[in-house]
Amino acid sequence: MRKFRLLTADEIEVKIKQVREKGAVALIYKTSRVDMDILDETVGAENWQSEFKEIKGNLYCGIGIKDWGTQDWVWKWDCGIESRADGEGNEKKGEASDAFKRAGVQWGIGRELYTSPFIFLPVPTKQDGKIYKLSNPFEKFEVSHIAYDKAGRIAEIAITGENGKEWYRYPKSAKSSNTAREEPKFKPITEKELTEVYGVKDPKATIGALEDKFGVAFKDWGEKETIQIRAWLDKKKKEREQAEEVEPPFSMED
Repeated sequence: MRKFRLLTADEIEVKIKQVREKGAVALIYKTSRVDMDILDETVGAENWQSEFKEIKGNLYCGIGIKDWGTQDWVWKWDCGIESRADGEGNEKKGEASDAFKRAGVQWGIGRELYTSPFIFLPVPTKQDGKIYKLSNPFEKFEVSHIAYDKAGRIAEIAITGENGKEWYRYPKSAKSSNTAREEPKFKPITEKELTEVYGVKDPKATIGALEDKFGVAFKDWGEKETIQIRAWLDKKKKEREQAEEVEPPFSMED
């Protein structure tokens, strides 16, 4: 089965875990929508499914992915944790979302987030009785930069707040290093891309033809094959536009 890529900065969320006198402890996380998008992107929307079941009072989610070779479904499961009570009864909804995200981690989606360093944001706070709160409770924080080492662990990360002010950077003197790689640029070719970018009417037929032409099964298209195939698709698209042809799939002849 294909390996899932690392998360990009805009796919990672930041939340405040604890507010202290001199700042706030923050955590980074992914949303369930990120898992869904990456599953669609990597294996295709029709090649994965999810299922929930309760076991001894705990809600479990399983993500099943179709094995391209055997056509069997392979499942990985994990248990969720209820969200804090919000007065609107969303605790179970939060538990389901958490279970789904954890099942995604079982497949490797977002597992790199567990290598995050301790994040402390020196933001302004104010005392409210015995506790501290953010001076600006509405300020939003985001990951503005992330890079990984060769093992897929977080090597660099920066977090900014409103107006682009940087509140955190790891390591403190980090400027792009030779050992860290920037957030992944490689994204697999999808049926949606073939349809919307290259005007393909039957993406499945086109994928089959491309498999024959390049001699590599769709499930095994890595970065090298994807670059070659996109370059060829761009070439054929340009030729088609110049010739005012509008009937994909493209001919597989050069």
